[in-house]
Amino acid sequence: MTPSLAQLAELVRQAEAKTRARKIEAETRQAAEHFRAAEQRSRQALERMRSARSSCARAVEQADADEQLLKDLVRKLAQFKSSLASGTDAEQLIATSEAEIARTRGQARSELEAAEKELAEARRELRAAVDAYRQHRRELERLTPELVEQFADADRLLWDAESHFPGGQLQLLAHEVEAGMSAFAHLVKLEQYARLKVWIGRFRFHQAGPDRDGEGSEEIQALAHKVFHQLKYLSRQHEPGYIEAFRQDFSTDWAGYVAEAQEQLVQAIEAQRRARAEAETRRAEATNGEEAPEAADVG
Repeated sequence: MTPSLAQLAELVRQAEAKTRARKIEAETRQAAEHFRAAEQRSRQALERMRSARSSCARAVEQADADEQLLKDLVRKLAQFKSSLASGTDAEQLIATSEAEIARTRGQARSELEAAEKELAEARRELRAAVDAYRQHRRELERLTPELVEQFADADRLLWDAESHFPGGQLQLLAHEVEAGMSAFAHLVKLEQYARLKVWIGRFRFHQAGPDRDGEGSEEIQALAHKVFHQLKYLSRQHEPGYIEAFRQDFSTDWAGYVAEAQEQLVQAIEAQRRARAEAETRRAEATNGEEAPEAADVG
């Protein structure tokens, strides 16, 4: 390949890479918006289901009480049937009462079933949206890592989204810890400290929060045990700094704790990025300084 042809090939490669990067950025933003909308729909469906479950329980409880009262009244009617002004009216009222009680139960169950169906559909949509966003997000990080910080809010929402699925937050945390353990040693202490603080804060949030719906299963218990010991290992092995969340007697607003730790992590990553940029600038200046005398000698 001639030098000019090699330069042309490089120009084409760069143009293709830029075009692909712009496409991935647009697709990632679109996937993030779809993900946010799906999370909101699932959250609203969950609230409606909880409300329907509560109202259904009250309606069924009232229907049970009415049914018991009806049985008592029918029993008394049998005792005092000879004193009734009209036996036909009593029979009609009994039949009407039975129908009303059955209708109350049926309506309550239908409302609950509809809310559960809506929640199941919303969760399926959310799972698909989460998977799509993660796929685009990974491709974006590979092609244009400098844009990753723009999606920090959507990344944080992934943790909230997993709370829609029993045990989901713990499974997401386990995946992140497993994927990050090998690279943990290469992080600077400040980033190690912040990242570990985020992880242990999320673990304690899981322990204290509604995500414990699936905690009873042996699989979830084993996963929780594994994650906690992995985090303790990282803390002891690398000693990034004291983190009070490892103490079982320490309690706080875990959502706020995690949010603060995430902000510290963003600052640590940004500080490291600036340090690398400054180092590259100094190296470039030093290289230029060494090449300048040689150019003068040639002249």
